[in-house]
Amino acid sequence: MPHTVFLKKYRYVMATYQLGKETPLGSKIEQRIQRVMDDLKLPVDVRDAVKPFSVFGFDLFHAGTLSAKYGAILGIPANFISTTEELRENLQIKEESVDWTRQDAQAFLRAMRLSESAQKFAIARELLRIQAEEPYFNSLGLAVIIATLLTLYSFVSYRFRLREGNAMMRRTFYVVFPVFGATLWFGMKDYRSHRLDMENDEALCRLGPEYIKGGQEFYDKLLIRNKALRSLLGTEGKSIFTVHGNEETLLRQKHVPISQRKDYFDLHLRNLEGMK
Repeated sequence: MPHTVFLKKYRYVMATYQLGKETPLGSKIEQRIQRVMDDLKLPVDVRDAVKPFSVFGFDLFHAGTLSAKYGAILGIPANFISTTEELRENLQIKEESVDWTRQDAQAFLRAMRLSESAQKFAIARELLRIQAEEPYFNSLGLAVIIATLLTLYSFVSYRFRLREGNAMMRRTFYVVFPVFGATLWFGMKDYRSHRLDMENDEALCRLGPEYIKGGQEFYDKLLIRNKALRSLLGTEGKSIFTVHGNEETLLRQKHVPISQRKDYFDLHLRNLEGMK
């Protein structure tokens, strides 16, 4: 529902505001988005469905679908539209001003500044994820799993007369089915997310040298940023990011590790330079 009927409310929660109104993106970044759409050769209906806006936080954001009725939103963070001095003056971490004399803070600020190529790569990456229509896949996949497990539950329960059996067996059965369903669901969802990560990086490499260099810079600075945040956020940062700048994971790994994606672009960049 946040990707369809409540999409406007979702955007309202995620957006940044100035004097009660959404912070404007400015013509420069809007033109950059259009150039990325040109590079991706997006059809007119897809272009019209995607609505860019200024998003809260340090990461790009997307939500919605390409449905003509609801559309999709593309969130652009402040470091894409602000100068270094504006970032130094306005950025806060955990609602507190940053001590820019710290080395980790200086590394964080440097990592926030991205070249035009890196920005174009990041925008293209989000546009490809929008085209994947993940909300539809997630909704359909979950519905199929629930329907299948309910059918299987009814069959097994009737076949082995579990309702007439002992309470311990019945309770075990009640626990095992939801756990199996959740494991299947999250496994399927994460597997598809990993595939999309790899396929999208491959597709962007095929767009040429600008996107290869942009991708290498984007992932490199993302790792630097995360390592700086690990230090700046203290104990909380250590629970979010590893010492290498990847996201900490427990049972699930929702995306391909950032360091692995950077290695992929490092290889392509070396091959590109070797051809000169």
